[in-house]
Amino acid sequence: MSWSGSTAQQIAKAVRRGDADAAFVVDHHLRHIEDHRETEGALTSVRKVEARAEAAAVDAVDPQPTSGPAGDEAGDVFARTGSNATREALPAAGVPVAVCEQLPVTGHAPRLGSNAAVLPIAESDHQAVQRIRGAGAVVVGLGRSSELGLWPATEDDGNVPANPWRPDRGVGGPSGGTALAVATGAAAIGIGLDGPGSAGGVRTAAAACGIIAYSPDHVPADIDADPDQWLSGHVGVLATTVDDAALAYAALTHRIPRQTGDPGRLRIAASNSAPLPARVDDEATKSLLKAVRALTDLGHDTFRSRPKFGTRLTSASSGAWSCAAYLRSLKCGPDGLQRRTKRLVSVGEKTYLKGLFGGVLGDGRRVRGHLEDWFDTEDFDLLITPGMPGPPPAAQEWSGQTLRSNVTHLAGSATFTAPFSLAGLPALVVPVGTRGDGAPATVQLVGPPGSTGRLFDVAAQLVAKLRPRRYAPSLTWD
Repeated sequence: MSWSGSTAQQIAKAVRRGDADAAFVVDHHLRHIEDHRETEGALTSVRKVEARAEAAAVDAVDPQPTSGPAGDEAGDVFARTGSNATREALPAAGVPVAVCEQLPVTGHAPRLGSNAAVLPIAESDHQAVQRIRGAGAVVVGLGRSSELGLWPATEDDGNVPANPWRPDRGVGGPSGGTALAVATGAAAIGIGLDGPGSAGGVRTAAAACGIIAYSPDHVPADIDADPDQWLSGHVGVLATTVDDAALAYAALTHRIPRQTGDPGRLRIAASNSAPLPARVDDEATKSLLKAVRALTDLGHDTFRSRPKFGTRLTSASSGAWSCAAYLRSLKCGPDGLQRRTKRLVSVGEKTYLKGLFGGVLGDGRRVRGHLEDWFDTEDFDLLITPGMPGPPPAAQEWSGQTLRSNVTHLAGSATFTAPFSLAGLPALVVPVGTRGDGAPATVQLVGPPGSTGRLFDVAAQLVAKLRPRRYAPSLTWD
């Protein structure tokens, strides 16, 4: 059998039990990357030698299971790994992973999606990469990113990755290459950039490629906190199943993977009102209504309601975006930045250096506060919105166009995802079928702080009810 296209759960179970070798699984994925045109442009670096060595290290671990505590009370499973570890203690044993090129991976210079990046070769992994590898996963490649993780479409230097569902459409961004690798079976799971100034992060790319993505809860910085750390972004996960996304998130948070279950009867608000300027097309609304009807059939109470962001969402979002562009550009040389990025950096530099950034920080906190109050006063457990306001952005060279053109024609793709990156509320994009134009149909679930388990549970219910395709119809397997 070919292991490419198998779920992370299936792979990890087989490798832990000794029914499959991690080296065999990884080799299948590497050959899939070489042989299938659908993955073209997804990865800027394929780690053939390193991935095979990492897989061999997993195979060298004793496969015999050991008894131990189970459930959340078991604590940090990774603390139990070491010289006496067994594969049973590796929840992601042998699982191939794609990592966005924004994140440092030992032996590679972070490209940041830009030819202007001047960072040295990383001597250590990003913490998220450390943790996913510590869970037994194997990094097979680095996913292409939009420049500095700023844009909701991924392409550069004439390399325009095609969407597997509709080749005339792109793969979203900023972690579009990572999303494409997952969406075409090159990797079972992916990790990528999220947070303010990241155009909706992994969720925008997942919505474009018809897969699942989760962005964890994080509190926006205030004037007394480190704004650079806040705007450097956070890490989200991508997968083709809800359980695989939960597995990846558990690895990043050093927890035992949680099985999805029954969330009970919930009060769920639904809205197709765009928080940021964008036109929401009829197909996006139809997909949302389809998901709402499914939630009602599942026993939940659904209500039409518009979330409260306050009056400063647009200014806060654009301010965080431009300031993030400026701070990230400091890692680049004077030449090589794309035309649109140079202009955005100049806007962010003025905002940041003229002392206006404190207002941006305060506004980010205020947006989160408005949303928390709305969830609380309206007594809603979750919010559901479209994943995208329309089809994915066209597959074209957006990087060569002006900032104005990008804002006018491209930025609206992140209208539903970007506000929650700014506010830092937990959010999850999940496929619900196919649009009438052939593009994937997705919705976004958002919850108040502490609602991660609830999000995964409801997402699993939707997938079980609506049974969307895991992969585009055009994909073939060995």
